[in-house]
Amino acid sequence: MNKNILTFDKWATLGKDEGMERGHHASVAHMLNIIFKCYEKINQKYSAIDFGCGNGWVVRKLKEHSLCKDAHGLDGAQSMIKKAQKYDPEGTYFNEDINSWIPPKKYDVVFSMETLYYFKNPGKIINTIYDDVLTENGMLIIGIDYYAENKDSLNWGAEFNLDITTLSIETWLSLFESAGLNNITFQQVEAKKSWVGTLIISGFK
Repeated sequence: MNKNILTFDKWATLGKDEGMERGHHASVAHMLNIIFKCYEKINQKYSAIDFGCGNGWVVRKLKEHSLCKDAHGLDGAQSMIKKAQKYDPEGTYFNEDINSWIPPKKYDVVFSMETLYYFKNPGKIINTIYDDVLTENGMLIIGIDYYAENKDSLNWGAEFNLDITTLSIETWLSLFESAGLNNITFQQVEAKKSWVGTLIISGFK
């Protein structure tokens, strides 16, 4: 099994998923605000999926929004998905390898927090999201703490026994552009001291 999946499986068993939820809460609030404002502006219902959903906490938050008609979760770590199903028995969660997953339907929003840099070729996943997962005019929004400009994060691979791909902000933006996404915007939020913040990037099909 993939080293990263093994690590996250272990974290779920140890209850570290709850710490991850607390740690990412503020940055995710910014991301959800972007999604909610976008669909409130046009008063349109939407479906969503969280790539790397962990214990499903973002899926549950999405489902609380009045315009969200459906939200699903996808994660490679079985223990994370088991927790998601425990907290949300009626929810839909896929325990699949993101690299090879074939979606049963397309979604208006693909959300991903702290996931895509765990893959050797994030660009391939972004291309697949564009081609096979997003509806026409759909939104891809990602949040990442690990990137070249955020120096305080760059020891994570060794510290937490993870395989991580290090990319700059410019490179992440170029992956969105290469996939064909439009109206791409980015911001860094929740910066403090030497921590330059969570990088949030969004774009539309």
